Amino acid sequence: MREKRQYIDDRTGLIVSEYTSDFPDALNDEGYRFPSHKLGARMFAGVEFPKLMSDAEIGKMARLARRYMIAATNMLGYRDGREIKAYTGVEIAELSGYRDRQGRRFISKMVRLHVIQRINTNSGAQFYINPAYFMANGKRLSLDLFLLFRSELTPLLPSWVMIEFLRQANNKAILSTDANSEAERIITG
Repeated sequence: MREKRQYIDDRTGLIVSEYTSDFPDALNDEGYRFPSHKLGARMFAGVEFPKLMSDAEIGKMARLARRYMIAATNMLGYRDGREIKAYTGVEIAELSGYRDRQGRRFISKMVRLHVIQRINTNSGAQFYINPAYFMANGKRLSLDLFLLFRSELTPLLPSWVMIEFLRQANNKAILSTDANSEAERIITG
């Protein structure tokens, strides 16, 4: 299938630019191409799960990633109206099919194995899934997610990507420092 786009100048009626894109047919000799869905998570062929994870734990993590991970952030959470809220550790344990002590052990083990990262915030703990194992729908790894799992992602990313992310993080830190300095200067007069 082919899509052709033309951009036409309203004033002159002339074609300003033209683009053609090819798309695979939904059904061909190779079979049916399943459409991608918004729900789900990507997995990477070259990345093995930690050896200490059981098959059951890998399955539990796959379910969490597929059903409860917020796109682009990899946070385990849900939408409440327009707000995004993080699941608590107790809720994550329940969603995984565990109770009390078993659930705490499961989450602790996933944190210890760097499959999940726990971040404490003013509104409570937030849990993020390592994008090396499961990546939310987004096609791109964000700077914030890279910074959360930098040591785990280092062997997977090309060096130029690492350098660019670190440059962006440095610029972000400098801007934040500059903004704080400017705010202090304004406050103290």
